[in-house]
Amino acid sequence: MYSYLLEELSKTIGARLLVQFEYKGIDYTVEPHLLGRNYEKQDCLLAWVVAGPMKQDLSNGNWQTFLLNDITSLKTLEQRFTKQRPGYDPYEGSMTRIYYRI
Repeated sequence: MYSYLLEELSKTIGARLLVQFEYKGIDYTVEPHLLGRNYEKQDCLLAWVVAGPMKQDLSNGNWQTFLLNDITSLKTLEQRFTKQRPGYDPYEGSMTRIYYRI
């Protein structure tokens, strides 16, 4: 299952397709931008949240990092996004390794 997430999310980033999933019991729709490994050696998805609970601190826009271990019910949507969102850093400093990015 875990390798399935890595493969599917890499494909959606390359094709710029929106995805839906459940994260810690909450439904999200996101624009996936970057897949990598953080300093805690956890695989993560950096994405722009389109639908789902919004964070209180919006100083970084709707960006959120999701741990792959906590993502379930992944569904790729047919809807595409055409541009990178404001504040996107393809060299994300919180990642020690980047697997795939826009």
